[in-house]
Amino acid sequence: MKGRILSHFEIIEKLGEGGMGTVWQARDTRLNRHVAIKMLPAHMLHDEQRKQRFMQEAQAASALNHPNIITIYEIASEGGVDFIVMELVKGKTLDQIISRRGMQLNEILNCCIQIGDALAKAHEGGIIHRDLKPGNVMVTADGRVKVLDFGLAKLTEPAGVSEDEQTRTMRVQTEDGTIVGTVAYMSPEQAEGKQVDGRSDIFSFGSMLYEMATGAAAFRGASKVSTLSAILKSNPKPPSQIAPDVPRDLEKIILRCLRKDAARRYQTMTDLKLALEDLKEESESDPQQTAVAPRKRRSAVLIAAVGSGLAFAMAGAWYFLQSQPKSLPSTVSRPLTAYAGNEQHPSFSPDGNQVAFSWNGEKQDNFDIWVKLVDGGAPLRLTTDPAADYSPQWSPDGRTIAFIRNRAVYLISPLGGVERKVADTKSQISNLTWMPDAKSLLISTSETEKDPRTIFQLSIGDGEMRKLTTMRGPGIGDGGVAASPDGRAFAFVRYLNGGDLYVSSMAGGEPRRLTNDRRNILGLVWAGNKEIIFSSDRVGVRSLWRINVAGRSEPQPIPGVQTEASNPTIVYPAKSAPRLAYERTTNDSNIWRMDAPGPGDGSEQQWGPPVEVIASTRIDMGPQFSPDGKKIAFVSDRSGNMEIWVAGTGGENPVQLSTMGGAYCGSPRWSPDGRRIVFDSFAAGNNDLWLIGAEGSQAKRVTFEPSDDARASWSTDGKWIYFRSERSGLRQIWKIPSQPPYKPAVQVTRSGGALEAFESTDGKVLYFVKDVGGLWSLPVEGGDEKMVIEAVQQAYWGVAGNGVYFVDFTRQLQRGPAPILFFSFASNTMTRIGEIGKDVDRRRSGFAVTRDGHAIAWSQFDRRESDLMLIDNFR
Repeated sequence: MKGRILSHFEIIEKLGEGGMGTVWQARDTRLNRHVAIKMLPAHMLHDEQRKQRFMQEAQAASALNHPNIITIYEIASEGGVDFIVMELVKGKTLDQIISRRGMQLNEILNCCIQIGDALAKAHEGGIIHRDLKPGNVMVTADGRVKVLDFGLAKLTEPAGVSEDEQTRTMRVQTEDGTIVGTVAYMSPEQAEGKQVDGRSDIFSFGSMLYEMATGAAAFRGASKVSTLSAILKSNPKPPSQIAPDVPRDLEKIILRCLRKDAARRYQTMTDLKLALEDLKEESESDPQQTAVAPRKRRSAVLIAAVGSGLAFAMAGAWYFLQSQPKSLPSTVSRPLTAYAGNEQHPSFSPDGNQVAFSWNGEKQDNFDIWVKLVDGGAPLRLTTDPAADYSPQWSPDGRTIAFIRNRAVYLISPLGGVERKVADTKSQISNLTWMPDAKSLLISTSETEKDPRTIFQLSIGDGEMRKLTTMRGPGIGDGGVAASPDGRAFAFVRYLNGGDLYVSSMAGGEPRRLTNDRRNILGLVWAGNKEIIFSSDRVGVRSLWRINVAGRSEPQPIPGVQTEASNPTIVYPAKSAPRLAYERTTNDSNIWRMDAPGPGDGSEQQWGPPVEVIASTRIDMGPQFSPDGKKIAFVSDRSGNMEIWVAGTGGENPVQLSTMGGAYCGSPRWSPDGRRIVFDSFAAGNNDLWLIGAEGSQAKRVTFEPSDDARASWSTDGKWIYFRSERSGLRQIWKIPSQPPYKPAVQVTRSGGALEAFESTDGKVLYFVKDVGGLWSLPVEGGDEKMVIEAVQQAYWGVAGNGVYFVDFTRQLQRGPAPILFFSFASNTMTRIGEIGKDVDRRRSGFAVTRDGHAIAWSQFDRRESDLMLIDNFR
């Protein structure tokens, strides 16, 4: 084609090609100017529909006269070749400009305001782009933006057209039910092949904005199908989780663009452009409020590169450009308490000057309720009962403090004195909260020991209880309740295949789900009537998040909060600034081992005393023995991040195996031949499985679905990797081949609630645990699931020989040791072989057993303390 004369255009060189056409640089011999010519590849010329779309692009774009839309000079056909002649733009496409760390805020706003202006003009003319993405936006040397490729533009109905014109205009449109565009940037309605309008462009614009702000795509799967699934079902991580310096206001704009429901997005591109212009004015007038931290500048960003590629790809999918949220004013946590032991569950007095909390005292011998002044002074002890007192809640009128003891709710004056029992319950109470009128409490408990937890309203006057929630399906139930300040609604955590945040009206009706993480939520509180602050380990470590109650935006992290934060509380005093307090836990977890060198299984062996084998001043947890019993893989943050390590079984020669860039790693499992280790990590945004060589190598990702894939194990023959996943909607056990391409995945369990699994040593039975508790079995070749033991829980169990070793937390006394038991499959007998005398982290893997069952290892907290932290002037 080079050197060919097409009409009066001399072809010079190819610039690029996309799904609908090839772009060439040419010289207009009549006007002596350089132009770009786009023509269909020869193999597509026979496709009449493609030719119609190709010509439609030119007609649509030529009708638009705007400085940010590429200018069409003419449409022509010669020698059977249909082509469009357009202005030659010298510069780079956005996908060439966006770095791994995103773009500067001023660059983002300068580009996106121009893009918004161009699309607003197009929408006014009845044209929607339908393929908006970074490759279809060109930036020139002087920073001007050109929107390219209206090849999939769908003409909408301009006002006042005749019926004949309408029929003619719509004749070559894509019919409903056909998906056209670039998958990664499509709106949900476009992905489903539905009728689309300008709000679909707004979704794509949000996807593009997201990428400009973070350097990461909003929706990205291993295949087109998985990407489409993510667009339809999943919300991307908030931009501030990827790039913490993204301004909060920008993040709000991005998340609003990306709402699944088109009615909840910006309704016009003009409104979106105005929002960006307002943010630009704010950033220029008050840089401290909206500035992002300096990032390494890309070489020649926004600098002209003559002929550096017009990467045209047709118009019609939405580029998810989520800019990050406006940063809150600098917030700093300061200690509110620093006593020995554990201070927990803070609750402010209404004036914000005092805080009630539960503390196990200087001797760490019993939890009681205490009160102290926020600004200093010795604490006042309110209760002295030998039973543990916890979850204090200061009443809105300031007159009393409610708390839990055993299975009852009590009240006591903030000055101490006589306690008053409000009500006894039939099972354990997990937490409580006051209604704003101080006449009733909301509590989480169950009607009987065997029922799931539910939310009740407890009257202070007569002790009557009114049931507010009913959970359908298997699960632990509803907990973590908090009432809204206006008393019209309450929020709670529903533990159905993991924990998620819900909101329900006090007037009744179905609760509305706010999160879809299925994570551990440890405490929540309303920040006014529009936001909820909650603790979650949704990115591996426990921290505080905030989420808007009305919208569908993703949770956003709260700056200034330290890690391992839980049980937040907030107060809005009438005469001073708001305050936020939370509980922060400091842990030193180490790995211990117990051996039984003699013959026999767990019911006959003589076990030696526990010995500490892997220890540091940091977290060491999740041990797993190598197949030959000579090494232990474990998780540690001794390098500053939670990574996979390997050491000898006595703790000698510890070596860091993984380097995942600060992302949380967990649950290492050795392959049967001892050459590889599979583990889970948040390094790719989701919790996915990764493989790494046991002697060290680059970790390789093996699951790519937008779901929580974790807690892997190997089949006995090494051909399969089992893991937990929520890709079907419920937590089930799945398996994938242990060799590339690691798919397709096969679902193994069907009843839901499955957490982790191990094959029997003969490879015939799969044993797994559920979130409701209990060890279950399933034949590897298929069959019915059945319960084996009720007491087994996630993380602290292992199969070896002819039985299962596990820690029985159901038999643990309040502050006593937890027994280590062996259950023999052959005799159905239970044998106690030892005990764990310290607290453990039941959320994560902490137990291992050798293949022959002659050694076990576990992680325990040799030091675990918690203090209360305070943020003044919270906003």
